[in-house]
Amino acid sequence: MRKLSVVLLVSAAMLIMSGCATRKYVRNQVKTASDALTAQIESTQGEIKEVRDDVNKVNSRVSGVDTKVSELDTRTSEQFNSVKTDIQNTDQKTSQAQSAASQAQSAADRAANQVTTLDQKFQNRNQYSTTDEKTVQFKLNSATLDPHYKDGLDEIANTLMQRPDAILMLEGRTDSTGAKDYNLRLGERRVEAVRRYLAVEKAIPVYRIHEISFGAEKPLAENNTREGREKNRVVTVTILVPNTEGAVASRN
Repeated sequence: MRKLSVVLLVSAAMLIMSGCATRKYVRNQVKTASDALTAQIESTQGEIKEVRDDVNKVNSRVSGVDTKVSELDTRTSEQFNSVKTDIQNTDQKTSQAQSAASQAQSAADRAANQVTTLDQKFQNRNQYSTTDEKTVQFKLNSATLDPHYKDGLDEIANTLMQRPDAILMLEGRTDSTGAKDYNLRLGERRVEAVRRYLAVEKAIPVYRIHEISFGAEKPLAENNTREGREKNRVVTVTILVPNTEGAVASRN
């Protein structure tokens, strides 16, 4: 009986000692595995941090590239708009130049036609004699008829009414300060002011009135002085009547 008790005590002691050894082993194994896992996690976190740093660097570079691309787009757009504006301005100036050239050509054509008509009407001018001639002065760049000259035009109208065979010649002139086409049109406006007064106010038939604008051509005085330029801002009003001797000679 005593031997059995001893055996049981020894067995129990061995079991206890074996259990303690097993728990210690397990703890050691768990600690080792835990340390390894911790080290692996730390290593992975380090790698993740490096990857994040690399990603941030790439994002920074991409952002810089985007900024440069945006700046380039802005400069390109500004340059394109500038070129577009220049082209539009050039087109506008070209159109204006073409319009001015067309107007100048039209004015030149009108002047040429007037000269041709005048030459045709008075190619036998020796058949006519001048019975009266007056000048109507105009201010600089003006085509407004000065009332001061209406008395002289009234005399012209009375003579025309007394001489049904007489015709009236109006010659418009300007000084040389303006462009050629402008001066031609200004001369036309001055002639028109005189013609309108005679036709509307004095009832002179328009078919008896012949007119031409010389502009700055064929000046009555030199344009290099103030007095000369003033003398050229006129409409010359001339009454022409048939020259009997010239007409007879022409018919013969």
